Amino acid sequence: MSQNPMPGGSGDMDEEALKRLLKETFGDALPEGALDGLDLGAIAAQANLPQDPAQLRAAAAQMQQMFMGSGEGPVNWTMAEDLARRAAVGSLQIPGAPGAPAPTGSPGDPDPTPAQVQELREAAQVARLWLDPVLAIDVPAAELAVFSRGTWLHRTLPRWRSLVEPVAAYMAGAIGEAIAAQTAQMGEAALPGGADPAGMMERIGGTLFAVQYGQAIGTLAREAMGTTDLSLPLGRDGEPALVAANVADLVDENSLDAPAARIFLAAREIAHTALFAAAPWLGKALFSAIDDYARGITLDLDALDEAVRELDLSDPESLQSRRPEDLFVFTRRAAQERALEELATTLALIEAWVDHVTSRALEGKLPQLDALREVLRRRRASGSPAEQMLASTVGIELRPRRVREALSWWESVLATEGIEGREAKWAHPDLLPGSEVLSGTPQAPRPAPEGAGDGAEAVELPADFDAELEKLLREEEGGTDASGDGR
Repeated sequence: MSQNPMPGGSGDMDEEALKRLLKETFGDALPEGALDGLDLGAIAAQANLPQDPAQLRAAAAQMQQMFMGSGEGPVNWTMAEDLARRAAVGSLQIPGAPGAPAPTGSPGDPDPTPAQVQELREAAQVARLWLDPVLAIDVPAAELAVFSRGTWLHRTLPRWRSLVEPVAAYMAGAIGEAIAAQTAQMGEAALPGGADPAGMMERIGGTLFAVQYGQAIGTLAREAMGTTDLSLPLGRDGEPALVAANVADLVDENSLDAPAARIFLAAREIAHTALFAAAPWLGKALFSAIDDYARGITLDLDALDEAVRELDLSDPESLQSRRPEDLFVFTRRAAQERALEELATTLALIEAWVDHVTSRALEGKLPQLDALREVLRRRRASGSPAEQMLASTVGIELRPRRVREALSWWESVLATEGIEGREAKWAHPDLLPGSEVLSGTPQAPRPAPEGAGDGAEAVELPADFDAELEKLLREEEGGTDASGDGR
């Protein structure tokens, strides 16, 4: 094999080694003969490739690992799942990755202890008892599942794939179409050997999407209380679930009453699960709205050209830390803006309904109810980096003002149509209000209970709240609770 040295740096790199690097990286997108006649020395200099042969081989191995297993889809799910698992246990470190703060919460991924499982399931049992009288839909009888962070990831990943894949596919298609159009203007002479630049960029996109979504989903595994935090049905149908370690973190970080927090979070998860079971069309409509939001996006080629020039192929970790939005800048059309507005409104209606019914169920029974609601409002308003990424790319966003408007709307529906009329609104999407209706709903503050002040609860409960819960559960023992769950 002939070797043509390309002098520079601390050693000499041969052209055959560079060809192998490019071929291993881009695979079939770089057919045989595509590099013939090209000045590989200039390519190496522009890409900041290492001149030392050993460093080049190391770079080739890392690049091959990054692009391995991408399959036919727009997301390299082999890489995405690996990154998500590492992020879920707090071990994912991508040097220089923007929006990748140090892991929060308790370390690692501890399995739920028997005590945690018992406490959370007893809390769910109480939550069912208190929810049933304020709902006109069935309360799910399925026993609460108690997850580790890794189990949450495993159970929700199939839904994440079906949610993310269409969005990434539209983005990848926009990338391919834009680059194909640009190269067509350049003419075939500019593409020696049948090179496929669109295929190359789509392959890079698959890797970058894997980094973005893998990191975000894994981070959410460390933050999510259950499978419905984003007002999306991410878990198994009809199965409420809570992540024990994350519930404990929320209690510790906010100095909350632990038994009250467990009942509150269980009530929210059960209410979400009940709603998605009572309105089977709702989950499909949400996923369809996300698909509509992503359809028809276009790529900003000028921004892409500038970003590609800044890529450093000699540093795979640096490339791995790049987010798709660093390379691919997409523009929205009017149809997308409408789909985004519809999605935000539906998510707000779901979140507000859950807040509305759980507050009515727990009011006067649960200490720190106002404080618990405020903690979730703050989490929703601030949004974690993972949630911000999903808002910008997939359109999943709970807008605080829209949620407040929706809450006022549900209160007005209850006042005029009662519980049955409120639940009937979920029978068909046409019965739900649009954003223009919500924005016109009066935002009168809900009056505080008589005797309450400075956010304190009006009802004084026994100091030994655990003992009271145990008493309540003993009274229900041996019978069937209000949900029909006789376990």
